[in-house]
Amino acid sequence: TLLDQECINPMSYSSQLEDSGCDVSNDYAFDSLGIASDFHQSEHVDTSKCWLERVPPFNLCCNSKEESLTAPVQFLQHLLEIRKLSEGGILQADFTELENDSFTVFNSVSQLLDGLTIFYNSPKFPVSNFLTEAVCVLISLITDTKLSNHVLKKCFKKLEEFKKNLIQIILRNSNVNRFQALHAVSHTLVLLGRNNILRNSLISFLLSEVRQFAEQLLQAHQIQAMYDITQYENIFLLCMILEQLLQNETEESNISSSDYDGEEKIKFLKNLDQIILHLSDEFPLFSLYLWRVSVLLNSAQIQ
Repeated sequence: TLLDQECINPMSYSSQLEDSGCDVSNDYAFDSLGIASDFHQSEHVDTSKCWLERVPPFNLCCNSKEESLTAPVQFLQHLLEIRKLSEGGILQADFTELENDSFTVFNSVSQLLDGLTIFYNSPKFPVSNFLTEAVCVLISLITDTKLSNHVLKKCFKKLEEFKKNLIQIILRNSNVNRFQALHAVSHTLVLLGRNNILRNSLISFLLSEVRQFAEQLLQAHQIQAMYDITQYENIFLLCMILEQLLQNETEESNISSSDYDGEEKIKFLKNLDQIILHLSDEFPLFSLYLWRVSVLLNSAQIQ
């Protein structure tokens, strides 16, 4: 299990982190969160024989605010395990009944997203793998063919809000030693963007933020006004996430069908050449990122 490894030797775990100048505290808040089973490994084993053995006991000794993540993660894990067990065995569970009473699932998803937002606003180090596990469980729930309909109807708005919050956390973070924390947020956005259901809206959000900042930077440059240096430094993370998502989409669909077609794409490309032309001398790196994103957006037409 993920948390067992961190509880056994937390010092060796923290030594694996790259030295980014961040203040690494000795408060291992997640060490007492309880046991999180490896959801993805469960896909390759006989769950009907071992799922009961992997049910983790609740650890009630944790006093940190992050302990609220444990209960919804475990509930959603067990819900998915039960659904898997009902596929091929004698027990046939009809999960369409959840359409009539999906508040419990929605409440668990909401608690999980709120807890993740609280953590990313003020993260503690070392960042536990439990956070990645929680996001993966959430994505698995959304993509499950037997559960996705009602979950999406109830939770899609909450998920959209969560993605917007993560983007704003990246843009607004002005701490001196912020890059390790922002890397954790970026990793979560990339995980969400790899999901086909969530990818297009996330790309739209990222394109919108990058376009708005580029327009503001151009306006400030033309009138020789001050611009937000912190946002300028942080915008590169959004560009890198956007580039990675567009690149993954291109590779997965072999370019031929990967043309992301949305309103934000049209807005982004509309005056992009003029923006790059005026910013290239003063902001060459940012202009290069804008150009790379535009190439990926137009990859289908170029092909």
